[in-house]
Amino acid sequence: MGAESAVRITRKHLDTMIVDRLENWPKYFKAPAWRTAFEYLQSLKPDAAECEMTPISGDDVRGRVMKYLTRGPENALIEAHDRHVDIQMSLVNCEAIDWYPRASLEVHTPYDPKDDAVMFKRPGPSPVRVINLPCFFTVLFPQDAHLPGMMCGDLAEEVKKVVVKIRADLAVL
Repeated sequence: MGAESAVRITRKHLDTMIVDRLENWPKYFKAPAWRTAFEYLQSLKPDAAECEMTPISGDDVRGRVMKYLTRGPENALIEAHDRHVDIQMSLVNCEAIDWYPRASLEVHTPYDPKDDAVMFKRPGPSPVRVINLPCFFTVLFPQDAHLPGMMCGDLAEEVKKVVVKIRADLAVL
């Protein structure tokens, strides 16, 4: 494929994990909630202050900047959400995000509507591993069970990242 190849997005892509460079987000999304989320992501710099989940556009779009040490998969739980789509992006350093098809997993902790999260047992190595680097984003839809915070190599490192949550019913093209 040449550099001029266009990405063709159809309605079916609304349920497919997306990984791409930050500047390419308009190829996928046109709806206002997406625009709000990606404008927020583009505004963040590596020195962005850590914050708890903060409204960006009321409860429709919220964001959180956090910093932590990446880890190995031992005793880690996989998460998924019913009411929100996640956009995850590293600001400093990298983290791996392991992806699993939600329907194939065994529940560890039942769905908690307050946290909009269900936790699953890790069945072993993931079928897909995303290396989340600065200036790249990963969109995770409700059926995309994911295990963030994994080491990119053999050593743990501190990563600063942002997670933006968009209400799933607003996650349309």
